[in-house]
Amino acid sequence: MAIVSLPMGAPCWFELSSTNPDASAVFYGALFGWQGEVNHVGMGPYTFLRNTTGTVGALAGMPPGVDGPSRWAAYFAVADLEASIAKAKSLGANVFMEPFEAPGHGRGVFLADPGGAVFALWQSATSGDGDFAMFEENAFGWVELATRDVPGMRHFYGELFGWSYKESPMPNFADLMYTEYSAGDTRYGGFIPMTKEWGDMPSAWSLYVVVANTDETIERAVELGGSVCVPAFDAPGVGRIGMIGDPTGALTYVIALSAQA
Repeated sequence: MAIVSLPMGAPCWFELSSTNPDASAVFYGALFGWQGEVNHVGMGPYTFLRNTTGTVGALAGMPPGVDGPSRWAAYFAVADLEASIAKAKSLGANVFMEPFEAPGHGRGVFLADPGGAVFALWQSATSGDGDFAMFEENAFGWVELATRDVPGMRHFYGELFGWSYKESPMPNFADLMYTEYSAGDTRYGGFIPMTKEWGDMPSAWSLYVVVANTDETIERAVELGGSVCVPAFDAPGVGRIGMIGDPTGALTYVIALSAQA
């Protein structure tokens, strides 16, 4: 659905930094039906990605000085970028990439949280959120942090964004608790605890694209040159989930929601 307005602290933008933007645009266009619209926003070519409802995010080349692989990033809305940077640093975050400006659109910065997961802050230069689309098929519908320190991250992001939390047992892992976070009255994502089975994988934010059929989407992704990172599995009461990699290495989950979700 198109988002009329977003509360502060909500995920407000999703962006792919790609080692091959043209290949990425072809892949996501064929997989999710996203249409690209190339703009120049002061940082070089920048392609807005749209589904049939609105804009789901964007893609661009890799930022200067940042090596691959390609990666998706989540931006979170703030009212005052400088104050939010100072607050994040006081809570243990580090600046991953210096603040930047997209003239006429807003200002942003990439930070690494105390666990090392990279995320972005965004102070919009305009009121309202345009035709930004979430929570529908072929759009992002969940933004999740994998972390080895759920209590620490609850404190960090709660202090930074004012999030509220809800815990519940994880489907298929009754001894683990999943933490959902809300900005305002809306749930936007959660924290998943990283157990020893995750090995040495770093803490990271991940995005979920809502699809009609997870298995068919994964099969199509492979046909288009992508890869299967996590085979499809059922999460009772949530949906059927899998993780794919695009031809340039960027990872994203896909989920077909259950009727109870």
